[in-house]
Amino acid sequence: MSFKNKSKNETIPTEESQEEKPSLKGLLIDLVEVVGTALVLTFVLLIFIQPSIVDGRSMFPTLHDNDKLLLWKLGDIDRNDIVVFDSHDMENNKYVKRVIGIAGDEIIIKDSIVTVNGTVLNETYINEPSFNGDISLIVPEDEIFVLGDNRNHSNDSRAFGTVKLDDVDGKMVFNLNGWIRSIFE
Repeated sequence: MSFKNKSKNETIPTEESQEEKPSLKGLLIDLVEVVGTALVLTFVLLIFIQPSIVDGRSMFPTLHDNDKLLLWKLGDIDRNDIVVFDSHDMENNKYVKRVIGIAGDEIIIKDSIVTVNGTVLNETYINEPSFNGDISLIVPEDEIFVLGDNRNHSNDSRAFGTVKLDDVDGKMVFNLNGWIRSIFE
């Protein structure tokens, strides 16, 4: 609200009309801050997180065909992590498998029983207990030994050997489809 001064024909501001109005400069600074923050967050996410889609059933029942995964590209790879890596073959560019052994681990597979450093693995995640491939090896430095959870239908370290850490795209940190399936179970 304002009043006119009769003698000078001026408008005299009251307390209500003296509130500051946002300036164009202030709005532009706010916009640049919001857009800048969004770009920095996007850049950081693209550096450290990568999307991936499961193709096939070699990790069933843990992962299903066409599951959408988010991979974390930093940090150590440990036993039991699920990783995506370059297969270096022309048919499949990427594989997704479970890490069974890391550098220095002794892996023995005999009669479908997997032993790591003398300890039999309790593999509650595998699809079928019976699978082919007896192996005895020590995992080399900077490499991992991987197996699919659907062992009878998985092309893994039993067939192509250990995987170099440099070939690993990242480890799974989130399965969107699995999360949605868990809601409806």
